[in-house]
Amino acid sequence: MYAFAEADDITTQLETLQDLLDPSTGVVLDSLGDQSGRRWLEIGYGLGSGARELSRRVGPSGTVHACDLDTRPLSAPADGAPIHTFAHDLRTDALTARSWDGIHGRLVLLHIAERREILPRLVDALEPGGVLVIEDWFCPEPPRVLTCEDPEDAKIFTEVVAGVLAVLRGRGADLEWAAAARTAFEEAGLTAVRATRTESDCSGPGLAHRLYAINARQLRPQLLAVGLSEELLDRFQDVVAHPGLTTAGWRLISTVGIRPVTA
Repeated sequence: MYAFAEADDITTQLETLQDLLDPSTGVVLDSLGDQSGRRWLEIGYGLGSGARELSRRVGPSGTVHACDLDTRPLSAPADGAPIHTFAHDLRTDALTARSWDGIHGRLVLLHIAERREILPRLVDALEPGGVLVIEDWFCPEPPRVLTCEDPEDAKIFTEVVAGVLAVLRGRGADLEWAAAARTAFEEAGLTAVRATRTESDCSGPGLAHRLYAINARQLRPQLLAVGLSEELLDRFQDVVAHPGLTTAGWRLISTVGIRPVTA
């Protein structure tokens, strides 16, 4: 399960992820057209930016529910639908069939080993004509370092991020799942399946590099356990904060599919 769930700095991490990824999610939701009055479910809602965006889009006549392992109340936008939160384990808990016009999840399934068993259950929970939107990183290897002042910094960046990815794999994450999601959608019976890929260069102490720093701090005990040194991890914090560092961003793959309307 989620390697960072019990880590320190989890709120800062989730805030950084929202700031980094909400613009891309907005573009994908824009492509779905008018959602006024529709019923949406947000899975793994975290701090709730996805649920709040859906609330705005469906408006007061719509419905938004949001589930996670650990729940916290979410305030809805003034012009949006109320957001109803509930505790739910996607691995073991059932969703009511034909309950939702849309389901959205971001950075959820890549962390769950049972992702391929969960996906058909999400499809079953959609109304005919309903839409499933799943967004996950495609990050099989550390991002390329494009520029840095000291070649040693590139080695440090690559070694530490590779360690983070190794820890995630050890917790059941599939860092290549996002590229396979399109085929999985089709095998689950969805139609009009399409995938949008977002990748941008990251420079200076911006959001992406801030996220790397947070992740390395959160997973420090695990990184030490796989052989990284205290000195290396301390130096990494300086490397990712340096304005001269530019890296190629991880690719966010947003996969969209429609449950067919049956006679």
